[in-house]
Amino acid sequence: MMSTQKMNLDRFLKGHVSQQGGEITHTKIGDRAHNIPGGAYTIQISDNKTLMDVYYQEVFDKGRLSYLTEKQQIEGGPILIDIDLRYELDITKRQHKIEHIQSFVSCYMDEVLSLLDIPTESKIDIYVMEKQDVNRTDKLVKDGIHIVIGLGAHKAIQCMLRTKLIEKLPSLWNDIPLKPGTEWDDVFDEGVTKGCVNWQMYGSRKPHHMAYMIKYKWIYTLNNQVEWEPDYSFDITTFNTYDHLNKLSARYNGNPVYNLRPEHSSEYEKHREMLVKKKVKRIVVSKPSGEKLPDSSITSMEMLDKEIDNIFDGLSDGEYIVKETHGYTMALPKSYYGPGSYTKWIRVGWALANTDKRLFATWVKFSAQPGGRTSLLKSDGTFDWSRIGELKSMWDDFEFSNKNALSYRSIIYWAKNESPEAYGLVRRDSIQYYIDHTIKGVVTEWDIANVLYHICKDRFVCASISKNIWYEFVDHKWTENDSGNSLRLCISSTLFEEYNSRANSIRNKVQMMEQTNPMYEKLVDVPKKLDAVATLLKKTTWKSNIMREARELFYDSTFMDRLDCNPWLLCFNNGVVDFKEKCFRRGHHDDYLSKSTLRDYIPLDSIKDNDVTRDEVKKFFDELFPIESLRDYMWQHLASILIGINPNQTFNVYIGSGRNGKSCLVELMSLILGELKATIPITLVTSKRNTIGSTSSEVAQLKGIRYAVMQEPSKGDRINEGILKEITGGDPIQARALYKDTVTFIPQFTLVVCTNVLFELNSTDDGTLRRFRLCDFKSKFIDNPYEDEIRFPKNVCPYQFKLDKNLSAKFKRWVPLITAQLVELAFVRQAKVDDCDIVMRSTERYRESQDYLSEFAKENIVCEEGASLKKMELYNVFKDWYTTNYGRSIPKSKEVYEFMNIRYGHYNGSWKNIKISYDEDED
Repeated sequence: MMSTQKMNLDRFLKGHVSQQGGEITHTKIGDRAHNIPGGAYTIQISDNKTLMDVYYQEVFDKGRLSYLTEKQQIEGGPILIDIDLRYELDITKRQHKIEHIQSFVSCYMDEVLSLLDIPTESKIDIYVMEKQDVNRTDKLVKDGIHIVIGLGAHKAIQCMLRTKLIEKLPSLWNDIPLKPGTEWDDVFDEGVTKGCVNWQMYGSRKPHHMAYMIKYKWIYTLNNQVEWEPDYSFDITTFNTYDHLNKLSARYNGNPVYNLRPEHSSEYEKHREMLVKKKVKRIVVSKPSGEKLPDSSITSMEMLDKEIDNIFDGLSDGEYIVKETHGYTMALPKSYYGPGSYTKWIRVGWALANTDKRLFATWVKFSAQPGGRTSLLKSDGTFDWSRIGELKSMWDDFEFSNKNALSYRSIIYWAKNESPEAYGLVRRDSIQYYIDHTIKGVVTEWDIANVLYHICKDRFVCASISKNIWYEFVDHKWTENDSGNSLRLCISSTLFEEYNSRANSIRNKVQMMEQTNPMYEKLVDVPKKLDAVATLLKKTTWKSNIMREARELFYDSTFMDRLDCNPWLLCFNNGVVDFKEKCFRRGHHDDYLSKSTLRDYIPLDSIKDNDVTRDEVKKFFDELFPIESLRDYMWQHLASILIGINPNQTFNVYIGSGRNGKSCLVELMSLILGELKATIPITLVTSKRNTIGSTSSEVAQLKGIRYAVMQEPSKGDRINEGILKEITGGDPIQARALYKDTVTFIPQFTLVVCTNVLFELNSTDDGTLRRFRLCDFKSKFIDNPYEDEIRFPKNVCPYQFKLDKNLSAKFKRWVPLITAQLVELAFVRQAKVDDCDIVMRSTERYRESQDYLSEFAKENIVCEEGASLKKMELYNVFKDWYTTNYGRSIPKSKEVYEFMNIRYGHYNGSWKNIKISYDEDED
């Protein structure tokens, strides 16, 4: 069993102590008060068998206590579930029964099946672990369940599953008497699910706690009816720990892995981007290699504060941002660090890590505040200082692959909006620091620009130094500001007032001092210096020079890349709709939105009942789409436009002759979407590919657009299939607006064309035609319905309605209601559109009309046993037929031959058993 009989666990661990900068795969939970040392280790996969052998011998053969934890794997590891149950002190025994766990696991496995494509007859191991009894403290009673599911699943998938189960837990476990104030979000530990928290090795424990031990082992089998059949018959007394020890490890990667169902890919990507590890550039100079960070030697707030003071004392003048960020972090409210705050709490950690590594001490202090997250507290409700090692492991993993990494700017914004008073105090101290710094020596434009930056950094960004492009954050979005003119105005107003206020404050302070006071001589001349600087702030030359320096300070090289890239957000005048979180909220700086609907959003449940408006809207859509299935399709289609993804990769063609309401629908959507609707030239999809990526303002303006409506094509316009696939398939495109840099972006728009005539296709492959959706506008809006049999015969125009000449005037009144209805539908549908028969039939007819090769074969080729057909004969007949029917450039012979090979078999000297059907054959 042992890989080496002489090795023991202590010796093994000492040989694998983590070196500085190395990956920490395992930790040992320490407790200085009881002389239990902590530790951090790097154990490679190749050494895992040895670890398991010496660990088994130490813990299970010799019965010694162990305090080891394992770092989780983001991808490929087993599904790990940590259930934390908290009760009032009057609870004396375990409240959950086996039936509770079985119902939870069954519900969980059903959700697994809905997400993953699992073949029938698959068998999945389920391990359930509990402590021997509940844990009673002075303030509460605690209990818990650990579950290991033998499936290899990315942590993003586990996060999706956790979200689904939290919605169901209240009804599944409605008879479990949780301690009042306990949220189900706290019961199902999010840190374990996301992989941010280490997993206790099986048999290990926290100091002075019981270990989680195996209680049940079940097997779930997927039967031929695609239903789980659980087997609860395993006799746990026969459980062989050594045989299963590796499978109970968080680092085991031998479980089966199944593919995610395609319909869940967008949700998966969102979670995955938050978890993938990739180094990014720090915003401020990183911690010097020799600088000490808080570790397991810190056991009190006093010791931590001393460490933080040491960090602050070592800051240079250019590193004050570290102290400033600390202040804003500690100003954040309890919703960022208290119970149920994991999402906000971890984002604070990310923002701090992306600013400066020395801010780890700030994150520990932030986390250690009274009333913090329950998972970081000891049984007496105080912060568990032994968790610093785990926090450091999490901190080391705070690296991202996306460009939207949070920073100190995010923390400042959160503090400003959620703790305005505390934010104001920190801001005042910071501004005073930078103002005082400007008069320490010779006053320079750069020093003043630095003060301006710290006053306005949460409001302005320089997007291009060479082109002097500026943006200002106004009304929940970023708005381009001509040459930063608004910031220039702030120099003579806001900045002037700050210097003037500081001068008056010190002047008053000096007047109250005795001249014998040591500070008197230091401060007496300061007001004059500040007044002199204030005077400069109203001089044109100084303002121009300050603005030139400000470009470098306010410059964000990634700003334009981030702008309008989040397809799940829709900006209104009064806030932002987040379709992923299904909520309406304030706009954030890091939303990076610049386009808006230019309207206020009113949630559906807040719209005052107005039966007239509701009836008018219903009548409009009932008449516009009189066939119910088409009407339902169009509502889904319009709702999907609000979200900037196109999972069906479709191109919608609004087809129909005049007076059918196409332009009215586009006008209505234009009012709803505002800046997010664009009209684009038909050449976007009919021109050659080299137009895409060239200097083209028409293409560049499509970044962030949700509804792109093309001009009507002319008869004979032909689709460039490559470009159509590119802009509907989610591939990045490049363009450059006049006097701007080249931008690369993934299209978010739904492409639409209103037309009476259809495009011609160069290709009839499925990759092109599957993208088309022909939406027939069958109604006719005329002055006298059903009274003009010559122009509008009933058999041709069965859906005729009275023309409303004041319809456009009503649209503005309808927009709030229709917008709210579409948002609610988008929350439910998440940009998915179900195809309907009437749309697909129209599309299929279009396919057939464009499939000239199938048409040629149908009209000219017949099957006959023993017959044969040569290439030359075939192509000569095809050329004559094509010229007669289409009269345009004849397709190359290669395309015709490929079609014949697919339909009639490979050419081998001739195509066998077919021939041309000449007219005389029919006589």
